[in-house]
Amino acid sequence: MLLNFLRKLNKLRFILWLAILAGGAVLIWIEVNDKLSQAAANIRALEITEEIVLPVATVTLTPQTWETWRSYYGQAKAARTHEITSYVRELVHGVSVQVGDEVKAGQTVVTLIRSDHVSRAQAAQTAYDEALLNYNRLSGLSKQGGVAQAEVDRAYSVMRNAEAALQSSRSTLQRTELKSSVNGIVSSRNVEPGEIALDGRPLVTIVDLSDMEAQLMVSKRDIHNINRDTEVEVIVAGNVSKGHVKRVSPEAQAGSGLFPVVVGLESNSAIFPGSYLEGKFLVDKKDGVIVIPSNIIVYRNNKEYVYIDDNDRAKLVEITTGEGRDAQVIVNSGLKPGDRLIISGNRTLSDGALISNLR
Repeated sequence: MLLNFLRKLNKLRFILWLAILAGGAVLIWIEVNDKLSQAAANIRALEITEEIVLPVATVTLTPQTWETWRSYYGQAKAARTHEITSYVRELVHGVSVQVGDEVKAGQTVVTLIRSDHVSRAQAAQTAYDEALLNYNRLSGLSKQGGVAQAEVDRAYSVMRNAEAALQSSRSTLQRTELKSSVNGIVSSRNVEPGEIALDGRPLVTIVDLSDMEAQLMVSKRDIHNINRDTEVEVIVAGNVSKGHVKRVSPEAQAGSGLFPVVVGLESNSAIFPGSYLEGKFLVDKKDGVIVIPSNIIVYRNNKEYVYIDDNDRAKLVEITTGEGRDAQVIVNSGLKPGDRLIISGNRTLSDGALISNLR
């Protein structure tokens, strides 16, 4: 019996130890689980308190006007130039102007030798007076039946021929005084007294500086966008003035394939003939477009993205762009007026990042 008792006692001890060990294990598991839960809570709290706030700068998008200006080049010239020439071959008596002189319309600039032409005009006058006197005499006799009508008709023909010769000689005499037809400046003097004025030879050139223009050669891509209403800016040595389109040629020049466009210049622009200038044409204008800086665009997998401020969180937005220049680009889709575009600090952002707007 004692042996059985001892066996039962040992069995009870073993069970007791198992119970003690099991209870200890449960207590340890509970304590470890509590510590793990507390550690997770601490980590979450740490993450919340240590989320980095990234500083950025934003602008609110508004519709803009996008203008496309194109530059072309040419030389200024006077729209009205008078080249004074002689209608007869004659010696030059005098030249009354020098290069740079101001000239008024109707002012005598060059005079030719007049003596021979005066003599011819006087002879023509005498011949006409005699022919007229003879016609009037025969006409009176004809009324009285003294002469035949045929004789009167011949006298009339002689008189009219003499009258035509007189008018011609007077006109030639008048042309010995060569006058300017425009108000302007003498740009060249090609004759001196004593030289022979040949038919059609330019003797003096006068330019009207109040009516200046320039011919610019424009490419095919822009010629259809240029007309009399097109805005033009003219630039000479850094000075900008307004111009206006006067004429547009519908035919390109052979060889270059460029189209001549004549631009009128402002009368007070102080641009002289021969000056090289730049003409800028407004060839396209779009209203109500969204324009952004091209350097803020993020490229991923051949797509374009930008960041916007979405309730103090960075939001990555896919966009499509159009025409661009001068570090600016048109956005065709993806953005709208009122969006707050992040323009600074975007290189360190990720989608959903907490941000702080600096302006």
